[in-house]
Amino acid sequence: MNSCSSTTNSAPIEFTIPGAAAPQGSKRAIRLRTGRTVLVESSAKVKPFRAVAALCATEAWHQPPTAGTVALEVAFRFVRPKSHHKANGDLRAGAPLTPGKPDIDKLLRALLDALTGVVYVDDSQVACIWATKEYGPRSETTVSVVT
Repeated sequence: MNSCSSTTNSAPIEFTIPGAAAPQGSKRAIRLRTGRTVLVESSAKVKPFRAVAALCATEAWHQPPTAGTVALEVAFRFVRPKSHHKANGDLRAGAPLTPGKPDIDKLLRALLDALTGVVYVDDSQVACIWATKEYGPRSETTVSVVT
C-alpha cells in the first residue's frame, strides 16, 4: 500500500468487485400523490454495484465492522472502448491514457456507502484514500482495506 498505510497496524484485506463500478449521483426528490416526498437515486446501476460490493466485502471481511480508523486503496478498472483502437488492434494515437468519466469522487461515494456496516460502522472512519481510475482487461474494482 502507499503512504496511507503508515498510520495503520494490521495487514491489508484485499478483495475484487467484478463488473463496472457505478457512480453515485445526486438524489432527486419526488413528491408522491399522497403528498409524501421520497428521494430517488439518479442512476439505476448504483444500487446493484453497491450490493455486489457489499457481498464481496462481506466474503473478505471475516469480522464485525471496525469502530477504528480505516485506510483504503482502490483501483477502479474499466474496459477501454473499441473506438480507442485501430482496425488492427493497436491503440489510436489520441486515445486517453485514463478514463475520463465517471467522476472518481462519485465512484468513491458509491463504494464507501457499500462498505458501511460491513467493513466499518460509518464512512466517516475512513481517514485516508488512495484511488485511481485506469483501463484494464476487464471492468472491476480492487479494494485494499487497512485498519
